[in-house]
Amino acid sequence: MINVLKIGGNQLDDKDFIAGMAKAVKQLPQRPVIVHGGGKLISTLQQKLNIQPKTIAGLRVTDADSLAIVMMVLIGQVNPMIVSALLAEGIDAMGLNGADRGLLHAVPLIHPEGDLGRVGTIDRVRAEVLKELLDQGIVPVIAPVSRGEDGGFFNVNADQAAGAIAAALGADRVTFLTNVPGVLADGQTIHQLSKADAEELIRVGVAAGGMAVKLEAAFTALEAGVPNATITDLQGLLDGTGTTITT
Repeated sequence: MINVLKIGGNQLDDKDFIAGMAKAVKQLPQRPVIVHGGGKLISTLQQKLNIQPKTIAGLRVTDADSLAIVMMVLIGQVNPMIVSALLAEGIDAMGLNGADRGLLHAVPLIHPEGDLGRVGTIDRVRAEVLKELLDQGIVPVIAPVSRGEDGGFFNVNADQAAGAIAAALGADRVTFLTNVPGVLADGQTIHQLSKADAEELIRVGVAAGGMAVKLEAAFTALEAGVPNATITDLQGLLDGTGTTITT
C-alpha cells in the first residue's frame, strides 16, 4: 500500500507538533510519502522583510522575492526539521524538493481571479523516484517547490502537490493533515462528504480558502483512482477520524 500524507503549514512553527507528527507516523501501518507546506512561516518571513503576503482563493501570490522566501523556508527550514524529527523516532527519511532528480515538473497556474506570479501546477511526477525510496524503507519528505520548463522554479500549493503525487503513485490513500479535525459546518465535523456535497460547500462559502484548496486537491486524487481522501488533524490521524471525501 502507498499512502500520501500532506502536513499543513499552520503548525510547522510548533516543535511539539512536529515531534507529535513524527511519533504518529511511527505508529502508521505503512510508511507514507510526506508532502509539506510552510505557509505560516513564509508569511512571517515576508512580513519581516516588508513584503505583504497576498493570496487569491487560498493560493499565495508569488513574485520573484516571495519565491526566494518560499524556497528558503520550505527547502532550507521546514524540510530538514521534519526529516530530523522522523530520524529521532528511528524512521529513515530523506528530504526532497521538486528539482531533485526532476521529481516534480510544473507549468504556470492561470487563475481566473488574478495573476499569481510564479505559482505552478504539477503536470509531471517521476513516481519511480518515490517508489524506489519506499522500496528501501525510506520516507520521502517533499517540499513542493517545482521545476518549470524554463529551468526556473514554481511555488506549488502543498495540498495540490499532494493530490498530484497521490494520483501519479496510484496511492491507496491521501490524507491532508491540518489544524482542524476535518471539514466543519456550524462548528461540527462532517465525517463523510461526496464530491457533489463538497463542491456545494465550496460554492456557498462554507469551505473557503485553504479548505477549498484541500477539497479540490482531494478531487484530483479521487478522479485519478485514489480510493480514499481524508482531511483531519493530528489526533484524527491516530484515531482514524476526520472528513472522508468520496466520489
